[in-house]
Amino acid sequence: MFRYRHRRRQITQPLEGSIKIAFVGNPNVGKSALINAIAGSNLKVGNWPGVTVEKKEASLIINGKMFSLVDLPGAYSLNPFSLEEKITRDFLINEKPDLIVNVVDSNQLEKSLFLTLALSEFEIPMVIALNFFDEMIKNKTEIDIKKLKDLLSVEIVPTSGVKKIGLDGLKKAIYKTLNEGALPNILFEGSLDKRFKQIREMLSDENKDLGYPLSFAAARVLENDSQIVEDLQNKNFLNKKITDLSLDNTTYIQSRYRLISSICNSVLVRTVNENNLTQKIDSVLLNKFLGLPLFAIMMFVVFKLTFDLSQPFVDFTGYLINDYIGKYTIYLLWFLPDIFKSLIKEAIIGGVGSVISFFPLIGIFFLFISILEESGYMTRAAFLIDKLMNSIGLSGKVFIPLILGFGCNVPAIYATKGLDSQKDRLLAGLMIPLMSCSARLPVYLLFTAAFFGSFKELVILGLYFLGAFIAIILVILLQLAVPSLKMDSTPFILELPPYRIPPLKFLLRLTGFRVKSFVRKAGSVILFTMILVWSVNSLPYNAPPGESYLAQGSKSIAFIFAPAGFDKWEAVATLLPSVVAKEAVIGTLGQILEAEQGNSKEIKGPEKYNFLSDTSEVIVKFKNSFIEAGSSLLNFFTISSFQEKEKNESLMNRLKALFTPLSALSFMIFILLFVPCIVTISVFIQEYGIKWTIFEICMLLVISYSVSTLVYQTGKLFIR
Repeated sequence: MFRYRHRRRQITQPLEGSIKIAFVGNPNVGKSALINAIAGSNLKVGNWPGVTVEKKEASLIINGKMFSLVDLPGAYSLNPFSLEEKITRDFLINEKPDLIVNVVDSNQLEKSLFLTLALSEFEIPMVIALNFFDEMIKNKTEIDIKKLKDLLSVEIVPTSGVKKIGLDGLKKAIYKTLNEGALPNILFEGSLDKRFKQIREMLSDENKDLGYPLSFAAARVLENDSQIVEDLQNKNFLNKKITDLSLDNTTYIQSRYRLISSICNSVLVRTVNENNLTQKIDSVLLNKFLGLPLFAIMMFVVFKLTFDLSQPFVDFTGYLINDYIGKYTIYLLWFLPDIFKSLIKEAIIGGVGSVISFFPLIGIFFLFISILEESGYMTRAAFLIDKLMNSIGLSGKVFIPLILGFGCNVPAIYATKGLDSQKDRLLAGLMIPLMSCSARLPVYLLFTAAFFGSFKELVILGLYFLGAFIAIILVILLQLAVPSLKMDSTPFILELPPYRIPPLKFLLRLTGFRVKSFVRKAGSVILFTMILVWSVNSLPYNAPPGESYLAQGSKSIAFIFAPAGFDKWEAVATLLPSVVAKEAVIGTLGQILEAEQGNSKEIKGPEKYNFLSDTSEVIVKFKNSFIEAGSSLLNFFTISSFQEKEKNESLMNRLKALFTPLSALSFMIFILLFVPCIVTISVFIQEYGIKWTIFEICMLLVISYSVSTLVYQTGKLFIR
């Protein structure tokens, strides 16, 4: 059996100022949903200092007092095996919140209590939220809340963040606990309880600032936590008499789980197997023969639906911003010189359009990812692929953002937020720009149609495989060069939560929140770059394309690309616009080659303005976007997302004057491996910081030039 210690109830002073409350729990216990339900739309997201782990905060007023709610990263324990666990532990030690809300999955009580017992050691008032309580009732499982409350000496409130159950009760429990200052019991088995008391008493005799809560330090010494023990030894707070009371880590953990088992046996009543449905689904989805094929199908579905459904709305958004809003903005600014009109329409409005046009893609992607995350499938996908990814020193979860990178690098980089370690996040982020995104596909289609005829599908497939292969080589080399990036000995702990059907309202709120974060952080970088590219491409104003600053600069550096096979300035001039959007390569080439043919000087009639007619056309295009999206669903098993657009025979013929088949292949490889679009770069800065972004850009410049040169020079040996 076990002993438990009732801590003295302490009465604090009346609440003053802002009160900090830390929400702590295992991954997938619904902390964010609970905070969202309590605080409404006040949730703010950033990153914890120096890392890419998401930091979520919200504020609300309870009984006239301002409360700051901090959503700490999900953790299974407070031994810092993962970055999330380290952040959570450091926050509780250094920030000293006024209260802890321990969010517990009612259906996974035994798993959750390990963290609960660890939190009690921080000597901070605590409230337990038994989340997903509605599911527990459906599963015909009962928890004796009164008995559990007496054992732990904390307020316990049944809740459901998604269905907004128990929110008022949780607020009352928070306020009551803060006013009473009640501390939770610190529980140990009998023999360990005696050792813990002895260590605590001897450490308290030091009468010095340990740098940790006294009970936390005593428990870590008892557990023989190497980091804490070493720190206390360096401060001369430990002696042999104290360290002799320490246990090995395995014995300590076994004792904790025996205690947890005893608690659960006394408070938990199961009338049926609550995970029966989950187990039946897992028997199919995690089957060693069916699991990976089903995962591949699932990712194909997400990939295809994201792009098939979003493309009509992306096209509509581009038309709305550039051809409608841009047109009538210039009409209202008729009094400005032409150069300023061009700047406003092509750079500023075009820059805003570049951001807004990503709304449908990012929104639909985040919606599907939220469904996979909240349903419980995403963690199972990581479990399936873990062994394969381990062979290159990465966890299974890394595979998911890499696959998504073949669609679009932007949401793929955002998807790295779900990875467990900082190392995996960084390595995945460095790999993703090498995954050939869909924006590069139009370039491949044009060049392969012009130079490779019936072999074009094989060439395009080879490009996709080449990007993935180089990404794998890159990871291996980086881990050899930087020891801190090597796979560590951190255990791969992956809790498989029960399958759930997430409410649509919650999914839409989560999706909108993520899209808003993208716009806020990426928009300014994109706008600045659009203005810069407009400046070099359009100035001197009204100059022929061959005399712009972009053309002049391209001519001066074209010789550098001679070893790679494309030293014509027209080809080099496409590289800077490709940073705005990869598909801009085709548009830039078209403009330059048309101008050289003398076709760009065709006289255009004055712009026609008919507001009612143009507005009607916008409405029709908006309606057609839904029709096209619906048609994509009906024709789901076609490959319309990847079909070639109508060929521009004239442009292809002119390309043959600039490239040979070998130099065209080299150019496509360069585009594949070159710096990604500005939206990706801006998101990369947001997630990994400016230093790693500069490193990535420099690395991609070297890789793209080296590989394309190697291919071209090797090809020349066989082609005479």
